[in-house]
Amino acid sequence: MRKKIILLGLGISLFAAACSGKGAKEDYSGQNTVQNDSDSKEKEKKAPAQDDKTGQKEDKDSKPEKQEPKAEQPGQELSKAPEVTFTDYSQNIQDEDSGVLLLAVTENCPVISIPENEAAAEKMNMVFEQQHTANQTYIQEDVKAAKDAYGQLSGEETANWNGYGYGSSYKVVYASTRILSIEAENYKWQGSAHPNTWTTSYCFDATTGALLYLYDIFTDKAEAEKIVEKQILDTITKEPYKDALMDDYESYVPDVLTENVFYLNDKGLVIICNPDMVTSYAAGTIEVEVPYKDLKSVMNPNYYFGE
Repeated sequence: MRKKIILLGLGISLFAAACSGKGAKEDYSGQNTVQNDSDSKEKEKKAPAQDDKTGQKEDKDSKPEKQEPKAEQPGQELSKAPEVTFTDYSQNIQDEDSGVLLLAVTENCPVISIPENEAAAEKMNMVFEQQHTANQTYIQEDVKAAKDAYGQLSGEETANWNGYGYGSSYKVVYASTRILSIEAENYKWQGSAHPNTWTTSYCFDATTGALLYLYDIFTDKAEAEKIVEKQILDTITKEPYKDALMDDYESYVPDVLTENVFYLNDKGLVIICNPDMVTSYAAGTIEVEVPYKDLKSVMNPNYYFGE
């Protein structure tokens, strides 16, 4: 599970970056797909590091450090924050022959409006439209899995069948004339004791519509990671999380910060620690806030909103 959560970041693409002129086009879809795989944890601990954009195995000892693209400059500050509404795509998918429920889908999709900068709004909307399209593939896979599972039940067992579940629910966590931050709370349930849940995030420069990456907001990513890791450790080793720590949690703390689990707000940088990463499922999703003042020396001044 922990590796799967780490690989959330591997689904982040340069698709939105291409739209904003950052670099080559890459598929953005698939960022919110995580599945339980607890039986392979021991193997995962020995797995080589992976590049956070391509998903390819990376030997850090033999390859030179990758040069990050140059961060795009912000545009003119908006007169008011972007407006966000949601299109509801929730549905119950039933078997065409029997009418039995196969999959209950909860899905909404953000629709961003910026009358004074329609081009920026279009860039952001394209990200969510592409993710919605990708979700349909995952939904169809789950429908097939549910149909196969239902077909294997005995007559008595079918009476307790409630179908499978799939969800992706977005919410705005911060909106200003410079930044728009949106979270997606995701879940997947296939009859287990509890659903597999994870949270992803999208942090945009509202003046350009560009999806922000770690290299956009940090001038010294390595030093920033040290500051973030310290804050994560300070948070999870105290109440109410200290009793939910996973084995070897310290070795996984450096893997928490990836491209799709951070956002900016008016107080600082927020990092999302998903369940089964450094703490057990019971601890839930943990959001660790690093104040701007602690990051001042390593942040791009364009995205430093501290005093």
